[in-house]
Amino acid sequence: MLAVPAAAQDTAAARIAHITYLTPAAAYLDAGRLDGLREGARVTVLRGGASIATLTVSYLASHQASCNIDSTTAPLAVGDLVRFIAAAPPRDSAAPGGVAAPATQQRPAARTLHGRVGVQYFFMDQRDGSSGRFSQPAFDLRLWGSPTGAADVTMILDVRARRSYTVLADATTLSDNRGRVYQAAVAWRPAGSTLGIVAGRQLSGNLSSIGLFDGVLADWSEPGWSGGAFAGSQPEPVNLGFSSSVVEGGGYVQRHSASGAITRWAVTLGVSGSYEAAHANREFAFLQGTYLGPQLTALVTQEVDYYRWWKRLPGMAALSATNTLAFTQWQTSDRVTLDAGFDSRRNVRLYRDVVNPLTTFDDTYRRGAWVGGWWRAAAAVRIGLELRTNGGGGDRSSSYTESLDLTRLPWGVGVRTRTTYYTTPVLRGWLNAVTLGADPGTRLHVAINGGWRAERDPLNDPVNSSVTWVGGDVDVTLARAWYVMLSGTRQRGGLDGNDQFYGGVSVRF
Repeated sequence: MLAVPAAAQDTAAARIAHITYLTPAAAYLDAGRLDGLREGARVTVLRGGASIATLTVSYLASHQASCNIDSTTAPLAVGDLVRFIAAAPPRDSAAPGGVAAPATQQRPAARTLHGRVGVQYFFMDQRDGSSGRFSQPAFDLRLWGSPTGAADVTMILDVRARRSYTVLADATTLSDNRGRVYQAAVAWRPAGSTLGIVAGRQLSGNLSSIGLFDGVLADWSEPGWSGGAFAGSQPEPVNLGFSSSVVEGGGYVQRHSASGAITRWAVTLGVSGSYEAAHANREFAFLQGTYLGPQLTALVTQEVDYYRWWKRLPGMAALSATNTLAFTQWQTSDRVTLDAGFDSRRNVRLYRDVVNPLTTFDDTYRRGAWVGGWWRAAAAVRIGLELRTNGGGGDRSSSYTESLDLTRLPWGVGVRTRTTYYTTPVLRGWLNAVTLGADPGTRLHVAINGGWRAERDPLNDPVNSSVTWVGGDVDVTLARAWYVMLSGTRQRGGLDGNDQFYGGVSVRF
């Protein structure tokens, strides 16, 4: 989503990274030691220009980081932006494509390969009269670094497997096994070289509109300029298995601010095409612009699709502006932050461990334009307001949200509340949520949460409907490497009353 130039990463300045993977207590970023992160640093998660969470960096590779989730006002998602203040990194060559390249001068060869392994279990019992049940044990493994200790050859591996059991109302049991490889790539960049090559399954880095692909990416970086090209195929969409049915290729060129600049900017222009059975599947160009200053942060990304003559409907133009994302955040003072944005993207892939009425609402009303801000009324009190509207035909909607955060209370207690009033052409409703959390120690976090959503829709029977939920979470970190979490939610009302339980154990090494 944001193209952060590798050639301009040696100054203390505000920078942007992305969440690439989530667990209930940890977030993984596509920035690391060479990008200016340090262990113990606190970073801010942004969505729609507003701060929704704070993280603490716990483990680092050259261009990867694992962070503990300290506090959130909304569920996190893969792709969320993370703003941090960069410290001056040690000199080292940067790995392409977001593949970690540990700095050998700081890590002994025996510890150049790092990762995490975990097991999870999810259970849901339907309480809507259907007597259905769903359970899912899961396993995940993530590795990054240099398996040989050589700084110019690095790797990344991200594998997740799960087995699902569904019990229907008539006691019929269905099972399903899924094992997915999200990343499996090797990168090569000789020390001091401006050219790097990544081969395998990978996220496309500066080609963020491409997403996941199997193939080869070559990139180069010079002072003020960078670029790259790729070729490969799209994974099979259900199980993410290797497939050659859809092949694709493309490239980009980027102009960015000079190394050492306090105010950072970048403009990226790219093209991509995918083809199935020798016929055009999708052909488009994209333009990305970023600005990162001491007080102002801005992002705009625009995709423009090209339709060949046989794809066009009567009156349809050959070029069409498709997905647009833009936002800006301005910190006017220590107490006031303003933000605004626009999101017309049709498809956004979100990773959810547990779904509740709050996550469902935010996903449903994601698209549109918004304006808002936060005011820090006191050291422990922060108040937020947001107006969001979507004028797209039958999806037209408006919402007004007020948020209140109380933090830095005794015993690490914090309270977060949210109230949203929303309307569409046919209905109107209220959404209210509250979370009470506490950190009795540095290794324990407990929280209770709940809320209710009420709607009035004249086209439904009954006209008035409501949903309530209550839940709790316990997170424990043991000996810095082991992490245990338990989470439960009870939801009643609407068409999907259920009890949910989610637990997991993971170890980092």
